[in-house]
Amino acid sequence: MKLSFRSVDFDRLAAFWNSFYPERYRIDADLLQLKTVQCPVFDWGASYVEQADGETLGFVIVKKSAGLLYPGLDRDQANLSAIGYCDANFGVDLLADLKRLLRNRGCTRLVFGQDSDHFFPGCPEDFPSLINFLTVEGFAPTGVSNDLERDLADYENPYATPEGDELRLMEAKDIPALEEFFEREFPHRWRYDVMRKIEADGPGCVFGLFHGDRVDGFALIQQSGHKCPIGGAVWHNDLGENWGSLGPIGVSAALRGKGSGHALLGNSLTHLKNAGVRRCIIDWTGLVEFYGRHGFEVTRRYRSMVLDLPE
Repeated sequence: MKLSFRSVDFDRLAAFWNSFYPERYRIDADLLQLKTVQCPVFDWGASYVEQADGETLGFVIVKKSAGLLYPGLDRDQANLSAIGYCDANFGVDLLADLKRLLRNRGCTRLVFGQDSDHFFPGCPEDFPSLINFLTVEGFAPTGVSNDLERDLADYENPYATPEGDELRLMEAKDIPALEEFFEREFPHRWRYDVMRKIEADGPGCVFGLFHGDRVDGFALIQQSGHKCPIGGAVWHNDLGENWGSLGPIGVSAALRGKGSGHALLGNSLTHLKNAGVRRCIIDWTGLVEFYGRHGFEVTRRYRSMVLDLPE
């Protein structure tokens, strides 16, 4: 029996998720609701839970293209936010139904993860059976990204602040300048994600780089107590009680290569350390060397996987 997400028992579904995915990707019911039915592009018509005699057999979580929210993405793309199944044969049936539905809609591509309010930036490489399943189903690899972590207990910022840079937490009065910065430098996903995060958790979730009243850089920072964990913060159950998250982070194009990025990163991490953060994650990145200079090491790797849906 197909069960709409309008009727889902999220505690039961989270338990099924946690039995399917490796332990480091465990979640809870609140997070599951936040990343599904509370997401503006959650696809109610394509997402469902399969049950028999009250037992969960599988689920698919689908998002519509985030191109509906911000520019830069193909609107004919859909995202398979997550899938779970009791056995691979049942998973094949789940995907067959989904492929048929999406083709009938005119959707041309299905991407695993990378959705707005995502869990996964790709298929976890430490879940090879899921990679094999998606490969057999026609998904093709397109790249690799990483999550990085370190304990901030002994972190010391090795980078001086360049002359003229001011580094501090954002305040409410800085929001117009931050929006102008995003429009100028990062008008797509980062702008949308960060401004939405500020609506939920306030401007103090952003560490800023200022030149007078002008914003020339930002770092999104998160820690325990935030109402709306995004990015790598979705794995806070694995990170531990005093968890933290950093990213995305970016500076104006004119400042790149001049030390401002490392200074912004170092000061942001120092703030998190002083706030009591221990295990800190930086998610969905290929900049291993850049973050490695601050002691971060790869802890998760994800394989980007895409399925073309020809007519």
